[in-house]
Amino acid sequence: MKSLITVLFTLLLTACSSEPTTKFDYNEKTNFSLFKSFQFVKQISPDLDANPVMDNRIKQAIESALVRQLLLPQAEFADLQIEFHFSQQEKANNSSFSIGLGGAKIGGSGAASVGVSTSIPIDSDATIITKIFVDISHDGEAIWHGTDVYEGKGDMPFQEKELAITTTVNRLLSNFPPKKIQE
Repeated sequence: MKSLITVLFTLLLTACSSEPTTKFDYNEKTNFSLFKSFQFVKQISPDLDANPVMDNRIKQAIESALVRQLLLPQAEFADLQIEFHFSQQEKANNSSFSIGLGGAKIGGSGAASVGVSTSIPIDSDATIITKIFVDISHDGEAIWHGTDVYEGKGDMPFQEKELAITTTVNRLLSNFPPKKIQE
């Protein structure tokens, strides 16, 4: 049952996206087949709205994705250095209705008019857009960069958040190592 919910949530998450959200770039002169190990680089200046729990979720998702690609995690002296961060912003919620009152002038007699307009939000649950950035370098030179996003409610349960992060990171790292374009 849990796996069925996971699959359905993953399908829903990808179906809601109207355009591709994965973007990546890489150094085409790099021979990615030479790399066998990776390590995470400690962030020198953490994000202002740093969230260590979120950082840990993203790090675990990246590590799992790279291990599935047969790369070995190392504490130091690895072939690849991995840096990542994320940003979050609230998506504008335009669900509302307006109330208006007014008066009119009829015939020759004058009548004062009063106008009032207000907007009342229908759904106060904010949608949060989370963008994940992954940078991969070798010997101090950037060789791969990718970003991807997911949307979710601000009060999303942690299990759904973890699944959304894993799905997003897997989609992002499915482009690593990049496949050479046949000429």
